[in-house]
Amino acid sequence: MTLAAIAMATTMNAQFYVGGGVGYSHSKVGDVKADQFKILPEFGYNLDDQISLGVSVGYTHSKSDDIKTDGFEIAPYLRYTFVKWNMVNAFVDLGIDYAYTKADEVKVNAIGAGVFPGLAVNLNDKISFVTKIGALSYVHANTKRGDAEVKGDEFNIGIDGSDLQFSVYYNF
Repeated sequence: MTLAAIAMATTMNAQFYVGGGVGYSHSKVGDVKADQFKILPEFGYNLDDQISLGVSVGYTHSKSDDIKTDGFEIAPYLRYTFVKWNMVNAFVDLGIDYAYTKADEVKVNAIGAGVFPGLAVNLNDKISFVTKIGALSYVHANTKRGDAEVKGDEFNIGIDGSDLQFSVYYNF
């Protein structure tokens, strides 16, 4: 009965959120033009005032001259909010992610893990503006083209604009 009471209390205090971001970029370097579209819906569940569980699922499409690339990613995370000050919350996400990208006959599978700091500005009880500002992450990628295979690793550390993400959340 104690476990049932704890489960009910957790559920009653819990709060769902949905959100995510969309993006479009266009670049031109010399005669090469590139366009990219990305959609990243995000779903989460606040276990209490400091701990949340969430997942981001995304799709990316890009075109550079005649090369089209499609990608899919899924990134579950655990969020710890360590500062709450008026409308602003500072948090850190601990997450893993998987990404698959295909361009013509080139296929890339990547898996990674990382810590991602961020800020949430709670505009009201229902709407939050969220940004992630950098990363401490590791990614292992496996690239295949026909019978050829290349494996690679990337380590990233930095709190800067190179890993900047913006999202809008709706809290239930």
